[in-house]
Amino acid sequence: MTTRVVVTALADADMADILAEIAREAGVRIAEKYNRRFESFFERIAAHPEICPSRASLGAHVRIGVVFPYLVYRRLEGEDLLSVIRILHGRRDITRDLLQ
Repeated sequence: MTTRVVVTALADADMADILAEIAREAGVRIAEKYNRRFESFFERIAAHPEICPSRASLGAHVRIGVVFPYLVYRRLEGEDLLSVIRILHGRRDITRDLLQ
């Protein structure tokens, strides 16, 4: 059974900002490469929702995956639903407030 992955509006905006910045700084081809990396990550977590380390200090059922150098914060909402809640640069200081 594959888990449904929903990218929240906040995470979608994060990804759009990241891809726009990459396109400006490194070019459209590199931004497209990162877009494929994010999509591949979403497919992996749909197939294996329990992968990636848990971060209970950031909230119940929060896990973090890496699309280097970005961290993908996600939460298992139920047996068949997973929400991607934020996508942030790994150097950023992350608090619970950023994930709300």
